[in-house]
Formats: sequence, structure tokens, C-alpha cells
Amino acid sequence: MKLRIVVFWVVLCVLSAASIVRSASSPPKYIGIAPEDEKYYKSSESIKCKDGSKKFSKTQLNDNFCDCPDGTDEPGTSACPNGRFYCRNAGHVPLVLYSSRVNDGICDCCDGSDEYDDKVKCPNTCWEAGKVARDKLTRKIATFQEGVAIRKQEVERAKEAIAKDEMELSKLQNEEKTLRVLVQQLKEHKEQIDKAEEKERLQKEKEEKEKKEAEEKSKIAEEAKQENVEGVEKANDEAETISKDDDNIGLIEDSPLDQDAVNDHDDLDAEVEHDDASTNGRSSVHGVEQHTTQEIEESSATSETGTDVGSKVSTDKVTDTTPVNQSDAARVRKEYDESSAKLSKIQSRISSLTQKQKHDFGVDKEFYSFYGQCFESKESKYVYKVCPYKQASQVDGHSTTRLGQWDKFEDSYRVMIFSNGDKCWNGPDRSLKVKLRCGLKNEITDVDEPSRCEYVALLSTPVLCVEEKLKELQHKLDLMNKEQPQNHDEL
Repeated sequence: MKLRIVVFWVVLCVLSAASIVRSASSPPKYIGIAPEDEKYYKSSESIKCKDGSKKFSKTQLNDNFCDCPDGTDEPGTSACPNGRFYCRNAGHVPLVLYSSRVNDGICDCCDGSDEYDDKVKCPNTCWEAGKVARDKLTRKIATFQEGVAIRKQEVERAKEAIAKDEMELSKLQNEEKTLRVLVQQLKEHKEQIDKAEEKERLQKEKEEKEKKEAEEKSKIAEEAKQENVEGVEKANDEAETISKDDDNIGLIEDSPLDQDAVNDHDDLDAEVEHDDASTNGRSSVHGVEQHTTQEIEESSATSETGTDVGSKVSTDKVTDTTPVNQSDAARVRKEYDESSAKLSKIQSRISSLTQKQKHDFGVDKEFYSFYGQCFESKESKYVYKVCPYKQASQVDGHSTTRLGQWDKFEDSYRVMIFSNGDKCWNGPDRSLKVKLRCGLKNEITDVDEPSRCEYVALLSTPVLCVEEKLKELQHKLDLMNKEQPQNHDEL
């Protein structure tokens, strides 16, 4: 009997000890679960592993046995190698740990929730340690509040700018249509003037050529006339010379020095012969004069007739044309040049506006003001220039290296991608990733090259100051400002 009593008490003590050990080592049911995941674990008795591989019951949650490969069933223990433990850290910043650090004897969470087996006493230091974090978060919230207001203004300005650009585009398209017709008309008019001027030029050259030919003919006729006149004068001179010679011969024959006595009959004969000779000489001269005069008159008549005929032919060949008004021609050309230049300018602007409208400017068109802007930052000896929707470059003195051409937005408009930059020597093409952060003005705050020829920049801008994020930060601060919970049994 005594033996039975002893055995009973031994068994009772063992069971009590086991119960105490189990109670001390078993975690609170929902410890290590993030607030946003509470509903996932409490919504049903049967819970699915997040990777979809299995299901587990609520009794298997945090039972220190790994049922899900991804550790979904053991958020509060170190049973699963892929598990994650969530530190609430009320009064400070929440923290997510690898589950292997749970109950490892080191206080990782400032609220001590990761060492719940009481092997190590972890004081709650979140409120004191979180003061700096709370102050930083408070300043961040203030920046977001001001940034949200600026962003709203940017969105409104973007809407106005878009409406203005669309109105301008419509107006320019109408002007371009009208101006294109006018330019075509002026072009045709200008071509007609060019043809008329060319025809007038050719006609003028023809007339000048014919005039020159007529002048040449007239000159030749004048020279012929002059030669005839000179011939007549020469003939007259020769005739006079012959007459004088005959007279001299007669005088010599009748000289009293040669004949002492001359009878009257001989004198009479001599006189008759002398008279006949004189008469014959004068007749000969008169005949020459008459012949020469006739030739001159005929030559003159021929020359005059030739000149008149030439002039008449030239006149007959000239076609009556209305001379081009040079003042009107200059005006048409000026209007054509000015209208063509204006049309080209309008078409260029239309192309620019059309190309601009094809870009992605965000859900609320909040990035519309980025088009045509460039942001610069000096880092060491380099100046980095980022031009959204165009390109990014690195400037070193007079040398410029393209870091990339505009490509696209990523991560819900929180990252800008520039690709296909200048090729690195024996390496890839350069590229740039610009991470956007909320700020009160557009400025590049940092540029780095974490990998060879792959650059990363930070750009602060009011565009990223969204109300949803502001609400999230305010909620986070509210949680941090709450008093520390007295225990960690329940969420």
C-alpha cells in the first residue's frame, strides 16, 4: 500500500514538472505576427501556408514544429529556418528578425519579445531608444504634409499645362492647314514669276544679240560707203593730175624758145589740137565723176536698204511680253520665304507637342512638369545631369559621358530608368537608376556607382509626397507613441 502511494506521488510530480516546463517554453499563440497579418491567422480554423504548399490548423500555430516550408505556421518560434519574427517595439520602430534569433539568449527586439522563454531578462528600452526615431518620424511627417500640399499644386498646374498644350496643338494644326495652302499658292506664284523672268531674260539676250548683229551690218555698210567715197576722191585726183599734165605738154611744144617762126596755120592747128585735148580731158574726168557718184549713190542706197531690212526683221521677231514688276516679285518672294519659315516653325512645334503627349506622366500627370527640365548634382569632380524623358550624363570638364537614354518608370513611379548609355571599356553599356523620394523641391541628393557602369541616384521631389504614405507614417507614429504593453501574450 505504501509502495502504491509513493509511485502515485512520483508520477504526479513528473507530470507537474512536465506541465511546468511546457508552460514555460510554449510561446504565446500569436506572437511574432505583424499587425497586417493578424486577419490571415484569425480568419479560419484551417490556415494555408503562404506558399500554397500545405494547410495547418490553429493548434499547429507556433507549436514549435515546422509544418510549412516557408515558415508560415511558426512566426513566433525558431522551428522553421525560413520563418520571420515580428518585433512590435511599441514606442520605437518595428523590426523583423530571422526566426533563428528567437530565444537565442540575445535581446534583439527593444521590447524583449524575442526572448520570451525567460532564460534571458530583456528590459523594454523602446521608449527611450525610440525618442530619436520618433523625432525623425515627426520631421518626416511634417515634410510629407508640406510636400502633399505642393504635390496638389503641381497636379493642378499639370492639368492646366496639359489643357493649354492641347489647345495650342489644336490651334497650330488649324494654322498649319491654312498656312500650307497659302505657301503652296505663293510657291506657284513664285514659280510663275521665275519662269516669266527667265523668259524675259532670254528675250533680252536675243534682242541684244540681234541688235549687235544689226550694228555689225551697219558698221560694215558704213565702211563700204567710206571706201567708195575715198575711191571717188582718188579718181578725181587722178583726173586732175592727167589734165594738168596735158596742159603742160602743150605749153612746152609751143614755146618760142624752141621755134623762131611759126606760121599762122600751124598756130591754128596747134590751138585746135589743144582745144580738142582739153575737151577730151574734161569729158574723161566728167565721166569718171559721174560713174563714181552713181556707185556711191547705189552703195549708199544698198547700205540704207540693208539697215532698214535688218531692223524690220529684228522687230518682227520680238514677241510682245509684259515686263515683270520687280516690286511685286520681291514682295511675293518675301511672303513665300516668311510663310515657309513660319510653316516650318509651326510643324516643328506640332511635332514636339505630339511627341510630348506620348509620354507617361504618372497617374495624376504629376510628372508633367519634369518634361524639359534637367536636375544637376556635383559629386567629387563630376557633375551629374539628369533630364527626365531625355537622357542622363556625367560631365568632367569638357568631357561628357552619356549614362543612358530615357527608358521608363518602374516600381509604381518610384524609380526612373535610363539605359543604353555609352559603352564601358571592355564592359556593359552604362545605365542609371534614379530612386525618387519625398522632398520639398526637385534635387539630386546622391549619386553612386554600386556596380561597374551601373549608377544609382536619389532624387527628392514633392511628386512622391502622396497622402497614402502620409497616413501610413502618421499611423506608425501613433503606434510608437502608445505606452508599452505589460505583457506579450496577445496582440
